[in-house]
Amino acid sequence: MAPRVQLEKAAWRWVESVRPEDIQREHIEIAYRICVPACKRGACRRNCKGNPNCLVGIGEHAWLGEIDENTFHNIDDPNSERRDKNTFVGLTNLGATCYVNTFLQVWFHNLELRRTLYLCQNARAEEHNMDSDYEPRSICEHLQYLFALLQNSNRRYIDPSGLVKALGLDTGQQQDAQEFSKLFLSLLEDTLSKQKNPNLHNVIQQQFCGQMSYVTVCNQCGRASPLPSRFYELELNIQGHKNLTECVTEFLKEEKLDGDNRYFCESCQSKQNAARRIKLHSLPRVLNLQLMRFVFDRQTGHKKKLNTFISFPEQLDMGPLPYFLHVTKCTVYIL
Repeated sequence: MAPRVQLEKAAWRWVESVRPEDIQREHIEIAYRICVPACKRGACRRNCKGNPNCLVGIGEHAWLGEIDENTFHNIDDPNSERRDKNTFVGLTNLGATCYVNTFLQVWFHNLELRRTLYLCQNARAEEHNMDSDYEPRSICEHLQYLFALLQNSNRRYIDPSGLVKALGLDTGQQQDAQEFSKLFLSLLEDTLSKQKNPNLHNVIQQQFCGQMSYVTVCNQCGRASPLPSRFYELELNIQGHKNLTECVTEFLKEEKLDGDNRYFCESCQSKQNAARRIKLHSLPRVLNLQLMRFVFDRQTGHKKKLNTFISFPEQLDMGPLPYFLHVTKCTVYIL
């Protein structure tokens, strides 16, 4: 029986022998555990639900100071925390950072990226005392450490709070997943570009960077004006769509420029009606498709989340889609 259920039964056991008219204040205090003393440090697990006076997990730093996270893992049955053979290691949900866990798992399963991060050298490695416990300092070190635990730990799950705190994401507020992906990949790209090993410099581009162009065609003279660009993810609108192909098709659909939104043509030297579209020239090895689930609600003036179900195939064929110039095989991540 679960510990919480056992506590509930013990707290209400007196009802079996006490008549309703004989109920006293002491019975109420027992039932609702009002006078139960606070749990001792290290005696219970995080998010203790059996004692309303437990300070663990509700701002305990203010009362208990710095806490050794290992004390929360000292449970009666260590084997219950051990992962089964041939299963993956999970990540603790810290609240409002589930998108970080998602990206970490996705990047961990990218074997080339994982091997590359393992090869990164810490500029302060000579300062590290091998006799002391290892404490990551830089963002890259935190990621190395997390990946090593996800790969080799015997535990069912590990705590990513070190990386989350280093990134400044431990405020409890939900962040934008797309923006996090862009900024974090940019940070990794900058870190790898400074490594002594030249083979590490372009790994992020090789893995995640694709090529496309914004092409504007004048309706009057037919002049095409391409604007080349790189991309690390494709942000797809899901509103009004049921499957991934519809989302990608809308992303690539032609946009008409007319009326007040006419295009200034360099050949005609005047504003003309035109058509603008996106041409994908090449896909990266890992194609990151971001489903835009947050949209602006004009009535409330705030963002709202779309819970639309979007189906997607196990294999995505981009060949038949319009304006696609060069088809390459790649791994697709849908987030």
